[in-house]
Amino acid sequence: MKRVLIVDDDRATSAGMADVVEEWGYEPEVADTVKAGWASINKLLPDVAIVDLKLPDGSGLDLLHRVKENYPDVSVVILTGHATVDSAVKALKVGAEDYVTKPVDLPRLQVILKSVEDKQMMKQEILELRRQLQKMGALGHLVGKSPRMQRLFEELEMVANTDANVFIVGESGSGKEVVANTIHYLSRRRNKPFIAFNCGAISPTLIESEIFGHEKGAFTNAIKRREGYFELAKGGTVFLDEITEMPIELQVKLLRVLEEGKFRRVGGNDEINIDARIIAASNRDPAKAIADGKMREDLYYRLNVFPIEVPPLRERLEDIPLFSHFFLQKLNETEEKKVEKIDGDFIEALQAYEWPGNVRELRNVINRAFIMARTDTLTVECLPDKLAGNRRKRSRNAVTIPLGQPMEEVERIVIEETLNMTDGDRRKTAEILGISYKTLYNKTKKYKSAGADDEDEE
Repeated sequence: MKRVLIVDDDRATSAGMADVVEEWGYEPEVADTVKAGWASINKLLPDVAIVDLKLPDGSGLDLLHRVKENYPDVSVVILTGHATVDSAVKALKVGAEDYVTKPVDLPRLQVILKSVEDKQMMKQEILELRRQLQKMGALGHLVGKSPRMQRLFEELEMVANTDANVFIVGESGSGKEVVANTIHYLSRRRNKPFIAFNCGAISPTLIESEIFGHEKGAFTNAIKRREGYFELAKGGTVFLDEITEMPIELQVKLLRVLEEGKFRRVGGNDEINIDARIIAASNRDPAKAIADGKMREDLYYRLNVFPIEVPPLRERLEDIPLFSHFFLQKLNETEEKKVEKIDGDFIEALQAYEWPGNVRELRNVINRAFIMARTDTLTVECLPDKLAGNRRKRSRNAVTIPLGQPMEEVERIVIEETLNMTDGDRRKTAEILGISYKTLYNKTKKYKSAGADDEDEE
């Protein structure tokens, strides 16, 4: 049952609302001042706080600010008998979920609470999905602490639960299909098929049949009717990889299909409605592909509703340790041989390489190193000459983290080593790690507190 806190000095209003929201299946609590409201929030941590703008000891906006700063997952709905556009807009700008006016419009309040509940459930579902992403195959799930990857994660969360067409650009091996799969997996279509098709990996004469299907007798060897990818992906997602390799004449047909929302099988007359999200990708620069006649400009704009760029591995070298440990963990899970650690010089050599094959190449290098390892640690000696020869002098930005450490401990080690590297400069450390100064301050404060507790126990 969801807990709702009502903060209003009008006892009749708060009592009436409490009775109603309880009938709706929520667990109500009431407070009549900013001070009492803040105490209740700290004690109860409600899912939703309905806060009056005018309270005896201050403004509801003050309480809103404190809630958003300390408990960002608590949704705040503003209640006011002084309905002005300015106050409502101001509240929404600083993080209020919505607002209702007095006398309370109960149907509107019920809709707002249901909307808040749905959003909170979605957040929890996304968190659970993130934990499950490690089970995804191919290159594995997306990993990365670099600012570029963190921005990419934010973009994926924004677009996943829409049906907007997405155009992904990135070099070969950078993980475009993993990005597309992640969008599908985070979307409402996650329980339906994800169909991936490489437009450059099949004969141009067969692409149309593969995508749209064909009727019996449509061409030589068409001995029976066959459903295409658009049909097989009903309710799911179609990923058209290397779309710029699709023949121009078929691009014309694809554009028409996207505009009309329906298609015909090759050799067929019946129109079939599309019920699939379209994600396209290319390793080419779209502008150059259009200029070179490899892609129709009108199709590009139809597909490019939400563009996503996957950065090459050489532009996110700080993610190499994460990828390396992830791939090594997968090998330890499937192979009898156990290699539990990675030497700092090994990581340093990887970070000195340009990675023309991107993440795919890195995975292959880790696989080879795993086979070559004679101990429980990956060392430079396990690397091919082209990487081992690139090893730079060991620097302070290399750190060895044993496998099996809890993520909280890995985070602590990385933060403390980065602070050492920057000579204790917290702002520079926060910038390097892609986190806010306040987040860094709170984490280091927690580490110091934990250390003091350990000393007391001794």
